Amino acid sequence: MRILGCCLTVMTLAACGSDDGEKLGRLKLREGQSLDLAQECGVNLPQCPQGLSCLVLKLDGVSKARCVDDTQVCSKLVSCTGGTECAILDSYPGQVTCSGKCTSDCDSSVSSSP
Repeated sequence: MRILGCCLTVMTLAACGSDDGEKLGRLKLREGQSLDLAQECGVNLPQCPQGLSCLVLKLDGVSKARCVDDTQVCSKLVSCTGGTECAILDSYPGQVTCSGKCTSDCDSSVSSSP
């Protein structure tokens, strides 16, 4: 069942089904960056100001939907651990995630963190 959860989570990023439980890169704020002033957003909340997109970022095990510049989120706001790359999944709100095989400082493939 853990592999099925992996497939549903990262199906658009890479093939899964690894026998040893694939690890996912961890999303981290870049040095000096913060989401404290970014407007909350979501299905039942006000739309983001022009030029910003509503994106969900999972940081330290907590998902936060915020209005951010999607053209700079991966290059200036967040980075990924373990040799993975930042990617934005098309949905509403969009999902910022790490794609690729993680080699260090990884999250487990299960959907909930301890």
